[in-house]
Amino acid sequence: MEYLPYIFALVLVILTTILAVVGFQLVQVLIELRRTLRKVNETLDTIDATVTAVTQPLHSLGGMASGLNSGFKVFETFVSWLNRNKE
Repeated sequence: MEYLPYIFALVLVILTTILAVVGFQLVQVLIELRRTLRKVNETLDTIDATVTAVTQPLHSLGGMASGLNSGFKVFETFVSWLNRNKE
């Protein structure tokens, strides 16, 4: 009696079952990875919005300081022009 075809069939069934289980687990891991990446992306978006909200006033403050600096230079030029006319 030939046992070889039965052994091959049994091995094929066992390997198919193992590959199906491994494939299912791989799909589950990829789904969980996608959920995790979505949460990380949402967290990064929140951090980006917060950092933008914090730095926006600082940019405005820098522009205001630059404007004040220009205003002081104009004022100094005007004062030196007035003093030049007095002498």
